[in-house]
Amino acid sequence: MAFLGLSYEEFCTIGTGLILVSSSFLMGVIFGNQPYDYNVLFKTNSTTEDFAASLNHYQQIYNTNPKVFYVLMGVATLGFIGSMIRIYKPNPELQLFEYTSLGLFVFAICIFITNIKTGVECTISHQWGEVTENQGLAVLASSNIIFLFFLGGTVVLQAGLWYTNWEYQKRLKAFFAEEAAERAAAVEKEATAGQGKGKKAQKENKKQK
Repeated sequence: MAFLGLSYEEFCTIGTGLILVSSSFLMGVIFGNQPYDYNVLFKTNSTTEDFAASLNHYQQIYNTNPKVFYVLMGVATLGFIGSMIRIYKPNPELQLFEYTSLGLFVFAICIFITNIKTGVECTISHQWGEVTENQGLAVLASSNIIFLFFLGGTVVLQAGLWYTNWEYQKRLKAFFAEEAAERAAAVEKEATAGQGKGKKAQKENKKQK
């Protein structure tokens, strides 16, 4: 695969960058909810004020200008593009990790659409189904944690794949350098042997004369 003068290996590097940038950006956006989610999920004896603050926070998110969400969709699309590049012609020995990385990214987006987005909408409609509003806010907070876990896994896998390739290229370069040195030594040895035979032949010719 060659496009715009770039090899497939170079495109894979771009794909890794897109995945890492997209995942990290989305994780940063969701991590911004943690000051409210932490009080709802992990604070001992959460108060009514904690849940009210969380509710108000997500209501503000719901009222955010749609252009902000379009940017998030664009960033998520970059992650998908990067993943498609990576799995186009994956290394047979590492393809399972490539598919797992894509799977985690897809699961994270699904969690966002089915749980997080729906939960934010419920803060406006106050229709939480079979659970109370406080329980619904806790579910929303838990969904954020799951989202971060999935994208964190994507980042770890991509970083691991990059390191594996870097280590392989490093060992390959060292192998070729050692092989070239051995060939050079062999050529030098042959040349030295040839010079020795030439001098010996000259001496024999002088004796015969």
